[in-house]
Amino acid sequence: MKKIIIIISAAFLSACQVFLPSDPDNSPKGIFDRIWTDFDETYALMDVKGINWNETYKNFSPLISSRMSEQELFNVCANMLKTLNDAHVYIMSPFAFSNSGGRFDNVNKEPFSLEIVKKYLNNGGNSAGDGMFLYGTFSSKPGVGYIYIAGFASGAVGAAQTQDWTKAIDGIVQSLADTDSLILDIRGNRGGLSANVDYIVGRFASTQKDYVEIRTKNGSGRNDFSSALSNAVKPAGIRYTKPIVLLTNKQTISGGEWFTLALRTQDHVTHAGGTTNGAFSLSLERSLTNGWIYSVSVQKVTDMNGKCYEGIGITPEHEITNTDGEIAANKDSQLEYAMDLF
Repeated sequence: MKKIIIIISAAFLSACQVFLPSDPDNSPKGIFDRIWTDFDETYALMDVKGINWNETYKNFSPLISSRMSEQELFNVCANMLKTLNDAHVYIMSPFAFSNSGGRFDNVNKEPFSLEIVKKYLNNGGNSAGDGMFLYGTFSSKPGVGYIYIAGFASGAVGAAQTQDWTKAIDGIVQSLADTDSLILDIRGNRGGLSANVDYIVGRFASTQKDYVEIRTKNGSGRNDFSSALSNAVKPAGIRYTKPIVLLTNKQTISGGEWFTLALRTQDHVTHAGGTTNGAFSLSLERSLTNGWIYSVSVQKVTDMNGKCYEGIGITPEHEITNTDGEIAANKDSQLEYAMDLF
């Protein structure tokens, strides 16, 4: 199959923005209809999520009136998009922002503290790669290594920007070469650039394997998609292929989820923690004549067995969550569970 490299976080789309042509109807109904129509023709996941978009129109269009304020119009459009439950879909104006999947809302946060993690590590661990990595060994189990990856992009991302921070991973892996096992922690990782996912994940792979298939919306019909493209995890660089536990939670999103699918193809990796967020598709940004901006998910991403995790996330083999009380008591049950798996 052909291979594809894509940007897989809605937060980093500056190199692939697509703007709508000018729309002369700037009335509340014109704005609402433009958004609804674009999703009707372009959004790739209606069938995956079992959404009847025509019914959605019937439910929300009566709320539009010519005398409504901009804030009222924004609220109707935002609530309509929230029915998609997609963390890669958002709408923003000069006065408001709304994410369809609650990506930045407290409702989707799971109790997790990197400061508490540091208490488990010898000397609080070490930072590298512009602060994107925290690594070290555990005070109670010095034979177990630990690497935390905060995300897969550092700073603002542009077409000409390099992501040299990723190169720190080779030194980190080398420093943990004498450990017997490793906890790879991507809790709270909200994604980034696929090139960074591929670069880092190759350091923990023992065999090359395809791990996702991607079909991109290419027409206005419900079933108008491109042929399938695939992406592979490829062993590269200084590698760690001893037993690994991969830790995720609800705030593992987008590129973090691609990273998860990639590592789940490897026999030496065990997945533990909480279910991931469920946002995989490339998201394209649109601009309206009233100055608002919104994004549309235009891909259907599945694992190699054809399973799509959009909106539901990837459930670990060993599922465990932290509680607020445990975090308040400086206890990380997910981390302790992962340590006990070795």
